[in-house]
Amino acid sequence: MFNIFDTAANIWQSHSSTSLFVAFTVIVTCKLIYSYYKAFNYFAKLDIPGPKPWPLLGNIPDIIKIGDQDTAHLKFTNEYGKVFGMFYLSEPVIIVSDCKVIRRILIKDFYAFPNRQLPFKFPLNYLNKALAVARDQEWKRLRDILTPTFTSNKLRSSFLIIDDITTKLVQTLIYCGQKKEIVEMRKLLGEYAMETMLSIIFGVQMQSSKLTHSATQIFDGGQLRVLVSILSPSLLEIIRKSPFDFDAKYFQHLDRAARQVIKYRRQSDQPARRDLLQLMMEAENNGKLSDDEIIAQSIVFLLAGYETTANTISFAVYLLATHPEIQDKLINEIDDALQTQADSFNYDKIHELKYLDMVVSETLRLYPTASTTIREVACDHTIDKYKFKKGGTVMISAYALHRNSKEWPDPEKFIPERFTQEEKQKRNPLSYLPFGGGPRVCIGMRFALMEIKIALVRILQKVKFTVVKETEIPLQLRVGPTLSPKNGIKLGIEVRE
Repeated sequence: MFNIFDTAANIWQSHSSTSLFVAFTVIVTCKLIYSYYKAFNYFAKLDIPGPKPWPLLGNIPDIIKIGDQDTAHLKFTNEYGKVFGMFYLSEPVIIVSDCKVIRRILIKDFYAFPNRQLPFKFPLNYLNKALAVARDQEWKRLRDILTPTFTSNKLRSSFLIIDDITTKLVQTLIYCGQKKEIVEMRKLLGEYAMETMLSIIFGVQMQSSKLTHSATQIFDGGQLRVLVSILSPSLLEIIRKSPFDFDAKYFQHLDRAARQVIKYRRQSDQPARRDLLQLMMEAENNGKLSDDEIIAQSIVFLLAGYETTANTISFAVYLLATHPEIQDKLINEIDDALQTQADSFNYDKIHELKYLDMVVSETLRLYPTASTTIREVACDHTIDKYKFKKGGTVMISAYALHRNSKEWPDPEKFIPERFTQEEKQKRNPLSYLPFGGGPRVCIGMRFALMEIKIALVRILQKVKFTVVKETEIPLQLRVGPTLSPKNGIKLGIEVRE
């Protein structure tokens, strides 16, 4: 009798478990179908075209198949137009490379797109007070305080410091050329850029190998931070508060270095140099900046300047090596301008080198290290026929913008002459955005260009770059926080007579 009841109970439990599993499967399937349907129709309701998303994964599989984010943006721009929508997993993002729409976003309708949209937060909370990521009135306050740091007079005082550090870089290249060594330029230029930024920002020269390692690790982990934050923002916050935070220790290393320099400045009786750090410390004394704000600006400026400068110079020497006729033309301009005195190279002279400016500009067109400009939509807004929802994300693709064949004929070719005054006047100024645009244009733009040009002039006075069998042609790109050469850049060095 009891065996019959037990058997019946087992049958019921078995059927009950099966029913629960079936019900669970149906619910999950329905949720997936609903999510896919919702995603599929999101951009259709906004009258914005774009590639069909995959369930749960959005357009991530498309990016992986194509190779990298920037190339995917370019491909989809050619297929769907200069304004299209795509999904980063479940997050809808509007990609823009239309000059008229860009003008509205960055300038005319700035009130609707005033803040940068970041897919992650810094592990040290006060770093989110940095100018680059500050929001609304806080951003305006910081911008007003920090803008005087990048005036022409401040740049003049930085020129000699950068020029002196560049001498060490040139000596290393000459040595490698004499030894017939193949040089991995991105690594070497990363060390140079870090030493330069440490000196300019903190006013002292420090052993940079550990700091370079920390900065490199932060950028190498950029894609992972973005992916985790998209998959689960709450998971990222848990990681941030755990012993397993994958980059907190690197930020903490930079934090300690910055605080040590500030402490030294305050205790020193020596007259302080008028550099970025000193200006911020004086602002602190006037009640304008807190100690944490000073550290935040210092670290973020250090990271931004280090990565973008190193990558741009690396791309420039790669392009010169693969276009020897352009390299020779640039060398001739430099030799002609500096043939009279060894010390004639200064802040004013660098602006006289027109072909140098063209070469740097064309390098930044082909390889904009800040390849996207991201904005958060502050309010429901319409631009022409396109609708932007409050809280949404807009991504301006400089990479796709710079390869628009209507603005840039033969866009894949390296042609510095695109940037003669005559040619520039023919184009919409918003067709070229290596540093962003509008009120939130990169505050360090002129400094970055000066550093890049100093390095190229001093290097090309002494050596030439050549292609070797280890040189990767074409370059594979890595798209993380910045655009960089995926496998480095290996070149030969020829010492000039």
